[in-house]
Amino acid sequence: MRHLTIALLFTLLNSSLFAQSPENPDRQSVAVTIYNNDLGVVRDVRTFDIAKGMGELRMRDVPTRIDATTVKITDVDHPKDIDVVEQNYEYDLVSQSKLLSKYVDKTISVTDDKGIKTEGTLLAVESDKLTLSTASGIIMLPNLARYTMSVPTLAGGLITKPTLIWKIHSSHDFRKEPLEVLYQTGGMTWHTEYIAALADDEKSLDLTGWVSVDNTSGASFPDAKLKLVAGALHRVAQPKQYGAMRASMSALVPAPQFEEHGMFEYHVYDLGRQTNINNNEVKQISLLTADKVATEKNYTFEGGTSVAVTIAFQNAEANHLGIPLPMGTIRVMKRDKDGSLEFIGEDHIDHTPRDEKLTLHVGNAFDLTGSREVTNSESLGQNENEESVAITLKNHKDENVTIDAIENLGSNWEVTQSSMPYEKKNAYTIVFHVPVKARGEQKVTYTVRHRW
Repeated sequence: MRHLTIALLFTLLNSSLFAQSPENPDRQSVAVTIYNNDLGVVRDVRTFDIAKGMGELRMRDVPTRIDATTVKITDVDHPKDIDVVEQNYEYDLVSQSKLLSKYVDKTISVTDDKGIKTEGTLLAVESDKLTLSTASGIIMLPNLARYTMSVPTLAGGLITKPTLIWKIHSSHDFRKEPLEVLYQTGGMTWHTEYIAALADDEKSLDLTGWVSVDNTSGASFPDAKLKLVAGALHRVAQPKQYGAMRASMSALVPAPQFEEHGMFEYHVYDLGRQTNINNNEVKQISLLTADKVATEKNYTFEGGTSVAVTIAFQNAEANHLGIPLPMGTIRVMKRDKDGSLEFIGEDHIDHTPRDEKLTLHVGNAFDLTGSREVTNSESLGQNENEESVAITLKNHKDENVTIDAIENLGSNWEVTQSSMPYEKKNAYTIVFHVPVKARGEQKVTYTVRHRW
């Protein structure tokens, strides 16, 4: 009887006899649209030889995390001549235990690490354990790491890669017929990282944006047309997961910027060239560069003891920006005295339309502190009370600053006394713009009446 060792079988299973070449010679084109929420839409055009009548088509190298319920196959040139009768997605990939299970009730050979060979009928396979029926009785092998196994010639029904299988009916014979396969897959997402280099005078910044495309879908897409969609899509259910992959990192040098345009209620960023989207890879692509973006640096106090530092700028064309900014993290840098860029804080932004203002909370000021105290509180009746508040702001810097003291008063309020003017931001909030001299402090007091 002809036997093959387990090691040799797996070498064969991964050889070119079973695997499609990485260049995918039957692939005419592939386009991938990636969303923010673990979703990719793939349009894969491949050529097939199709015989007249009933037949079967197979497409390998599809993602392990494909949502098979979303697959749509279309004949590009002859849409009326081919009907898809049935579709199957085979994803139960071969492993040593699956391979051995094909030989239950068949004779196999086992050789231990001392060279002793045992032959018998395989009764059961369980994890890393085997049970054999031999001429001398039942043998149970609890640790397969000590053994080399030989089995009869290769069994059928083994799947080395996820495969889509269609039963089709064709009215004609076709050679190299292009079929478009459309499907959704999990394991694909993208996010944006921005670097903002703050000028020495802190009145402007240079902004660069990078898109990070993360592919853990279980498939690679060479020479793909890439689009990214920014927006909050409503989805009824997440795709079924067919396994997990580990991510690795690689970086791409700066490339041409994406072209942005609107689509429905979302924004699309279209890369104007083809790119490789490899499995288990994070690819970074240049998104934007904007210099001399005018900024404002502000200090805000909202209770506690810390004074927050914010950097604000307008996303406007007049301010050298004016494009929809995808959500992501903005990391702010500033040059030290020796000329090196140092990290001074970061914040996350949501999808930001053009002409909107962005305010980044980058940290708390080391040399500014504050305190807030309710100095008096009394009831004026069943549905009315009054309280007095004292805010003390201290500046340990060698320069004058202005600190915005923000007070959230709730609804239905009236300020009856105030030591300085305030700005009413909205129905619930007032702001005192408090000037504080260098090495000095400033106190603000006010009384507010609440009704309910």
